[in-house]
Formats: sequence, structure tokens, C-alpha cells
Amino acid sequence: MFFIVLTFFPKKNNNIQLIKTQLITNVHKDLPLEFKSDTKNVSIIPGEVKTINYVVKNTSNETISGIAVFQVYPSELEPFITKLNCFCHEKQTFKSGQENKYSLVLLVDPKVMKNKNTKNIKEAIIQFTFFKK
Repeated sequence: MFFIVLTFFPKKNNNIQLIKTQLITNVHKDLPLEFKSDTKNVSIIPGEVKTINYVVKNTSNETISGIAVFQVYPSELEPFITKLNCFCHEKQTFKSGQENKYSLVLLVDPKVMKNKNTKNIKEAIIQFTFFKK
């Protein structure tokens, strides 16, 4: 009887391109919300799924509704970003004092590293702004 033992070692990739990303949250002045991410900066590796968590709290005594708008800088990155889960562009309603947790789940296409307009991008900004709806 013979046994064959196969050992697989992951391919080492020294060419991993990290995109250091600053997370910015804003709220329109007419909307009494506190809005923040659980961190101010993340490193995104193209080809890997990234989850970013946010918390939104209604600081008023009334029920209010708002909508979050998503932007990426530099804008050349936007075609390479797929939002797998996002609370943006959907009306969100908050009762007085209510706090909600949301997640942005995204994937940056690895082709971003081969595109002549994006291959040298090392830093980015993801910005959400909540507006009254």
C-alpha cells in the first residue's frame, strides 16, 4: 500500500497593491444624525471582499428619514468598485434616539492594478453624506 502526501503552499505574492482608504462621513446640516464608521482608515486589497461598518443615530425627538450618497475619490476608481451590500441610495427612517448599524461590503476589481489610469493609485477616499429625504 502506498500513500501520497501532497502539501500545498499558497503562492507568495509580493506584488500586492494596498489602497489605503480614508473613510469620511458627513450629515447635511438639516438632518439631526450622528454618523460614523467604526474606523477612520482601511487598507483595501484589490480582489478581496472588504466590509466596513457604520453607525447612524437620530439625535432628535422626532422620526426622520434620510438617504446616504456614496462617493469615491479619485473618481477613476469608481468603475472598479462593486458594492455587494450598501445602505446608500435607499431611504432610511429613524425613530427618535434610534441607532442603526450598517455595513458596506465592497469588492475592488483586481483589474484596477493593470489599468493605466488606476495602477499607481495608492490612496483613496470613500465618503458618505446623509441628506434629508
